[in-house]
Amino acid sequence: MTSGAVAPARNAFREQQWREAHERYLVCARAVFERLGYHDATVADIVEAANGSRATFYAHFRDKADIAACLFERTLPAGAAIYRRVTEFPEPSRELVRGWLNEHVLGFWVHYRVEVEAVNHAMGADPSVAARHYQWIVGAARQLEPFFVAWTGADEQVGLTRASLLVLQLERLCYHWLVRGVEHDRERMLDILADLWFRELVLLRAGPPR
Repeated sequence: MTSGAVAPARNAFREQQWREAHERYLVCARAVFERLGYHDATVADIVEAANGSRATFYAHFRDKADIAACLFERTLPAGAAIYRRVTEFPEPSRELVRGWLNEHVLGFWVHYRVEVEAVNHAMGADPSVAARHYQWIVGAARQLEPFFVAWTGADEQVGLTRASLLVLQLERLCYHWLVRGVEHDRERMLDILADLWFRELVLLRAGPPR
């Protein structure tokens, strides 16, 4: 009876320790990536910043690319919330879409620039991270599902693919523009993006052509 009562508490304590160590390495990895950049940062730098050990690091992460991917995964709930906002419009309009892009989308990429920069470099170094990245894109596109409910049966995958390409296009642009610093006129870019997104959302909602 005594051992049966103690075991759950001990397991819970170990789980808490695991979560705290995992989070500490992620926080320290972000600081190291911001300070040194992904390419110059090493696992040793992250371990030192976390005041940990290589054994503990590898108990949580496969390598530097994996921790970069896990770091970016922490941003996914915020990203999903941004795309859900579009579905809350009473009736989409070009002006509403432009306001959404300006207020919510661009700010996300600036806020999470360290995570975005790191995971993009990690994708180039590790094909498995690139595969995870595409699944993140699809997950974000699924937040737009109210727009493609008419794409059913054999057309269901087509609707999801259209939404995924829309998200991927936006993601790539924001990476080069807001993270890598490729210069664009902000107002002009917002106008173009609003045109593209509004037109595609209307087409998605209308369903597959008959």
